[in-house]
Amino acid sequence: MASNQFFSSLIGHHAEQNAKDYLKLQGLTFVAQNYKVKVGEIDLIMTDQDQLVFVEVKYRKNDYFGSAAEHFTAGKRKRLVRAIMWYLLDHDLNANSVNMRIDLVAIDASTLNWIKNV
Repeated sequence: MASNQFFSSLIGHHAEQNAKDYLKLQGLTFVAQNYKVKVGEIDLIMTDQDQLVFVEVKYRKNDYFGSAAEHFTAGKRKRLVRAIMWYLLDHDLNANSVNMRIDLVAIDASTLNWIKNV
């Protein structure tokens, strides 16, 4: 792995850890992190009472090229939804009967924004 990729991976992991810690402080329960399948990845899986919460974490050091939230594009959402469908299948859960939502944790420099139900 090139040094830039390694550094970027560390930053991404740190942002996900910050998001996980923040969500736990808000009362969510941690289920899994970095669930990967060939069609995509789910950064965090949490529960909020009886609801499964699939969390995308975006981090930007600065806003020169847009905010972290702006980097959650339609294409990235589509890949996330595909990964969620795989997760549900892997856990014998029916997408039509499971109470779930998708949240975004957007971290811009040192500001964390939790956007529910994106």
